[in-house]
Amino acid sequence: MHCTHNNRYFLNDDDELRLLTAARAGKGREFQALFNQYWPLVRRLWQEYYVTDLELEDWRQEAELVMMRALDRYQGGSLTRFAGFYKQSLINRLLDLYRARQAYKRIPASQLSSLGEEDVDRLVDGHHNRPEDIIYCQFCLEAFMQRCSPFERQVISRLHQGASITELKGQLGCDERKIRSALTRGRRKLVAELRQK
Repeated sequence: MHCTHNNRYFLNDDDELRLLTAARAGKGREFQALFNQYWPLVRRLWQEYYVTDLELEDWRQEAELVMMRALDRYQGGSLTRFAGFYKQSLINRLLDLYRARQAYKRIPASQLSSLGEEDVDRLVDGHHNRPEDIIYCQFCLEAFMQRCSPFERQVISRLHQGASITELKGQLGCDERKIRSALTRGRRKLVAELRQK
């Protein structure tokens, strides 16, 4: 092992090459050790290529998956080439995530339609809702909330009760990015729940 700047310790090339070979063979401990060697790169790219609502822990999981794929696809034996290959794979994944979030924001014109008079009346007057629709909605809501983490439930519940994101930051003692990320994950879980029904 040798020390570089910022007091970070890195393996020498021979040790890292052995680690790379063992990780490619599917050894979990070696995979984690190899991933930890590249963690500074993973974190730096997350900071450099900002993707809305992508928390560092979520990015860490993505980066681990990218490393698994990179180990499967990598054909060379050089650490320098693997480092470059892994870095480019991470950048490609960040760009994919960015594009996916941008595409998610756009709604195709073919999916838009105007509301008719009956639709407007139904929205304004809740008495038109059938009891079975109300029960179905409650069932979906309960199933959705069970999918959410305790933090996601807390954020969603408080926002539903009228709290603003600024108020939540103070109440929960966390930054806006974490709150928005919880909302994004919650939204995905709600869509997944509704698609199952």
